[in-house]
Amino acid sequence: MEVSNYIKMRDQMQERFLTYDQKEIEGKYGFAFDDDYFYVPYLFEEWRVNRHTGVVNETLTIFDLLCCGKKEIVLAGTYARTNSLKGTIKGRTIASGVHDSRAARYDGHVEQLKKACVSLSGKPYSPGDAAFVFHVFPFLPLVFQFWESDEEFPPVLKFMWDENVLDYLRFETLYYVMGDFLDALDQAFDACKTEA
Repeated sequence: MEVSNYIKMRDQMQERFLTYDQKEIEGKYGFAFDDDYFYVPYLFEEWRVNRHTGVVNETLTIFDLLCCGKKEIVLAGTYARTNSLKGTIKGRTIASGVHDSRAARYDGHVEQLKKACVSLSGKPYSPGDAAFVFHVFPFLPLVFQFWESDEEFPPVLKFMWDENVLDYLRFETLYYVMGDFLDALDQAFDACKTEA
């Protein structure tokens, strides 16, 4: 059975993590820790990173932060779309249309989508028919925006990031984060549709 690129990368990052100065990590992000684990809040759950083996459930995104983030990191406080971030090639369309099926799923259900976003502790944002700010990690915001379809345009789903997000995570990892976020949002959305 062929091993996926995600699994290969996860295993490489797990080994890389074990070579890092964990004392430096202790003070860098403000995560809770003890002798055995770092406790990393990621999206809507807290994950444990074993300090001795590197084992963690949601590995790639967390290891990307722990091992690839720049030494000096500061948020810009302004947002940009994924394909317009500093350091990316302008107009890059690595995943053009990747969220179209999700947008179609939410179309016509904007109130349930809003309820789902609120249930995941999203804070209202504008513009968008349903737009909210979430946190990937306690210090790293993510903006989710959705517009319903009309007679001229299909539904649109967009993400925006702090302009300095690439000081924390690699560009490709942002797509893993968006996928994880949308999986959690789908669950909350289904629960809100059931309640309606």
